Amino acid sequence: MVTIREASLRLRLPQSSIRQCIRDGELKAVRMPGLDTRPIWMVELPEDGWTSAATQLEMGREFSPWCWADSSKTGTIHYVERISVSAYEEIMPHLLCETECTNVWPANQFSVEQICPECLVGVEAKGLPLKLDGQ
Repeated sequence: MVTIREASLRLRLPQSSIRQCIRDGELKAVRMPGLDTRPIWMVELPEDGWTSAATQLEMGREFSPWCWADSSKTGTIHYVERISVSAYEEIMPHLLCETECTNVWPANQFSVEQICPECLVGVEAKGLPLKLDGQ
């Protein structure tokens, strides 16, 4: 039995998908007292090779390394160098140009003119893909 966060890391699914799998009965979970006596959900890890509707959706989803820096989806788009998760389960995107943002708003359709100049220089210097296939 592991926490939802640990199940998310081990199964390589977002925590929201782990919760949905629990609601749908695809994963077994129970509430247990935590360290501070507040109840927490503990998930029973499935056998190796387990899949669900959530895993199929995540595995089939195209990923664009390009994103908008805010929810208005205006201005320039940036290259997501990596994404980490804080101790409080917050998404922490790290953009190539070091612009700060709090989430990732994917940019799948864009023109070169919309790309942040610093990200464009970084992409070219590192030999990273400029666009997704099919764009």
